[in-house]
Amino acid sequence: MTTTKTDALNLGAAVVLLVLPQRPPLLLVDRVEGYTRAPRPTLRAARALSVNEPFFAPDLQTPPILPRSLMLEGMVQAAGLLQILVTVQRELEAAGRSADELIEALRNADLGYRLEPGYTPGLGDDIVNAIAGAGYGRVGSLGGSQIRFLRHVFAGDSLGYEIRLVRDAGSVIHFEADVDVRGQLVAQGLLTLSKVEAILSFR
Repeated sequence: MTTTKTDALNLGAAVVLLVLPQRPPLLLVDRVEGYTRAPRPTLRAARALSVNEPFFAPDLQTPPILPRSLMLEGMVQAAGLLQILVTVQRELEAAGRSADELIEALRNADLGYRLEPGYTPGLGDDIVNAIAGAGYGRVGSLGGSQIRFLRHVFAGDSLGYEIRLVRDAGSVIHFEADVDVRGQLVAQGLLTLSKVEAILSFR
């Protein structure tokens, strides 16, 4: 398992819902735990799995195992989240603004949703509102390769995703993905996503 040091970025489910188009119960990312843009963009995210999830069999004789297709979907969603962060930061820089404004805006939004001290009304609202209204449903997975599922994941586990952008090839972007539970690798592979269409304007 390759572990990349990421900067602390703690964002809860409310902010994840702002950025990703997926919705419960098939939203497979519910928090962000770290993000760094250099030397290569890397995201650390997670998803806690309750026994009440509708995709776990209600039959008590059947172990509540997460389907592999959903584990892969979680990897894709985490990669899509990283892709969106990188795209928005590039759009900000193209408009002559600082890429750090995105992180400041998301952190501030998270404070607001949690009703915690330190929230600044209006800070980064243009960025947050642009992301929320951008229709990022156009983000799509074109394929996964060399995907390995190494262990079962059960109800009560918390999936940890580490996604690393390895190559931006024009219309598509390639990622490495590792998934762990309590530090044990449960899945890994390479993902290819169609590129986010740049529809934001910060000029």
